[in-house]
Amino acid sequence: MMLIDKIKAIEKYICENFEEWDLDDPVEEEYFEEYREISGVFEEDILSFEEKFNIILPDDVKALYRYKNGSKYLSILPCVIDEREMPFCLMSLQEIEKTKEYFQNRYALLTEFTDYFTNEDIDNMKDDRIKPYLFNKRWIPFAKYCDSCFLMLDFDPNKGGKEGQVICYIHDPDEVIYVASSITELVLEIIIEEME
Repeated sequence: MMLIDKIKAIEKYICENFEEWDLDDPVEEEYFEEYREISGVFEEDILSFEEKFNIILPDDVKALYRYKNGSKYLSILPCVIDEREMPFCLMSLQEIEKTKEYFQNRYALLTEFTDYFTNEDIDNMKDDRIKPYLFNKRWIPFAKYCDSCFLMLDFDPNKGGKEGQVICYIHDPDEVIYVASSITELVLEIIIEEME
């Protein structure tokens, strides 16, 4: 599958260009060795995950997790989002479940945080693809950067968005922004283009 071939190209790229992303040498630190030992998930793992969160994962997400159930410390999703470099690590399905216990485990609109966001801030964040939440139970974080920024699958999109689109929660100042319509678009059009 083309997506997995591109992920393999990113693995090689990140091992050769880690300094550009201000990362430790993944070979020297043995992140790459640990990553190579990670296997993919089985169909029953996917079904049980979908059942737990009452979602149907997009086919490209399933393909990615059949290949690797997370990436530990290897940043296989190096993104430039809103002009910020964020080399994300893929979370395993188990990490996602654990993270959902305390993050994106409730519904909270941006307007509920009057100490943090002015009306102008909220207006600036408006995007007809994303509902105006800071936290949403139907957002599934699947990749993390510095334990405070997350790429998430959106299963509760606004009218201009689509189910399964990729959005990003950025911490401090907190915001949620649109990234891509799918994992495939994220990898092929955002990450691979950045590499070239």
